[in-house]
Amino acid sequence: MKKQSEIYPWESVILAEDFYAMVEWYKNTLSFKSSLLVDDEYRYCRLTNKQGIEIGIADSKQMGIKNPNRKNNTVVLQFGVNSVKDFFIYLQKKGETITFGPSFDKSGKFWYGGFNDLEGNPIWVVETNCPK
Repeated sequence: MKKQSEIYPWESVILAEDFYAMVEWYKNTLSFKSSLLVDDEYRYCRLTNKQGIEIGIADSKQMGIKNPNRKNNTVVLQFGVNSVKDFFIYLQKKGETITFGPSFDKSGKFWYGGFNDLEGNPIWVVETNCPK
């Protein structure tokens, strides 16, 4: 009987309608930096932030996806921040829209909320004291 292959962490990938604009949004708004850029027979960018989070951006049209309905995403990015309230103030200064929160979870004693990226993908944020 064959042993199942091990699974290793890798970046989650966002399929973007406007590849270049989406890469720039994550760089300018959330302070990610490009750690890999492929712009050849396909477009792909791996973005990394100083805390070590990695995400990928790929061109949705090259993957055969047109006009996705982002509101029906069943996978959501979630990031931790030191203060959801301060982070939302920062986002609002950048012209971004908060979709919910900040809200307080009484049982877990942490703040949380949500916003969307440039193309409407939902992103949740929780304070770093959120139980894991």
